[in-house]
Amino acid sequence: MRTLDEFYEKYPLSKYTLHTGKEFVYRYYRNAKASQTIVLLTGGIGLSDLFYLHFEEFAKDFSVMTFDYQLAFQNNDEFADAVAELLNMLHIKAWLAGQSLGGIVAQIIAKKHPEVVEGMALSNTCSLSANMSKEAYDHAMGMIESEKKAKKMLNFIPFSLFKKMMKSAVMKKKTGGFTAEEKELMEGLCDAMLRLLTKEYEMHMCDFLIDTQNHFGMVKDDFAFVENKALLILSEDDDTFNQPCKDSLIEIMTKPTVITNITGGHLALLVKLEKYAAAVRNYILRTEQETG
Repeated sequence: MRTLDEFYEKYPLSKYTLHTGKEFVYRYYRNAKASQTIVLLTGGIGLSDLFYLHFEEFAKDFSVMTFDYQLAFQNNDEFADAVAELLNMLHIKAWLAGQSLGGIVAQIIAKKHPEVVEGMALSNTCSLSANMSKEAYDHAMGMIESEKKAKKMLNFIPFSLFKKMMKSAVMKKKTGGFTAEEKELMEGLCDAMLRLLTKEYEMHMCDFLIDTQNHFGMVKDDFAFVENKALLILSEDDDTFNQPCKDSLIEIMTKPTVITNITGGHLALLVKLEKYAAAVRNYILRTEQETG
């Protein structure tokens, strides 16, 4: 298994200056043998480098791109525009693979810029549907309120302590059913998080997640263009999003494929990398073959 530093050397960062003058930083591997591109959209921690093993796995069959939810972009609207401009510049129509918050970001990008989206593979996330049930809406808003509290906590708790609390929460509450090997993997990813995360960026991520409340009201027609091109991996043992939240995502897509048996809770795609990658890979390649 390649280390994070070795990954950096093999897949260096690139920079693109947007028409606004702002700089967009990203990591991109163009696979000359591949016809499809996967854009990996990470969860609420916001650190795309935590997907480095996924990047390498998908690079076997696809072109792959990752990036953080960068400080230069204050909200999801501005960020979606930046992503679309980058993809247009590179002449890429991509599969958006989003985990948790990344799944919501993928929907925001897809709704606003369908021209850069080939399909979506969303895992352990929810929708921002106008027709979601009260139970689903209340659950989603509860998560947003939790982010507001976390942001306040950051103002008076030393950040070193805050990061240790984050790691403890992951290792104690999210890894109960993991094997020793899976726990070791999570330990390594948590240590990478502690190394990479800054207070400024964590504050930014709180604001970024809170901003998603401005995008409630999505409807089925917003995603009609990805009919039969939406893979939803919704682990049955994930309780970060309740079942009504998962149901709202299924209902807003047209003819999605739904997988529920990749276990590992909210972090299933991290600890069950091979199963997750195989599910996404097989779906994209099969869809490509069926659509010609």
